[in-house]
Amino acid sequence: MTAPFDPAAARQRLGPEVVAAIERAVDAAPPLRAEQREQIRAVFATARPRTRTASVVPAPHAA
Repeated sequence: MTAPFDPAAARQRLGPEVVAAIERAVDAAPPLRAEQREQIRAVFATARPRTRTASVVPAPHAA
């Protein structure tokens, strides 16, 4: 299972310039319409956890 999303770790991994660019893009974007918010809520409400599957390509073996 994956760890929960950590915003601080994501900011550190991306770096300040990328984070600033993302924030500018978000600030410039128009607000979501009520219909769009409902569609997004519906997607998350019906989403199910992904089950782990075996890899199709076998991992290389150490020699």
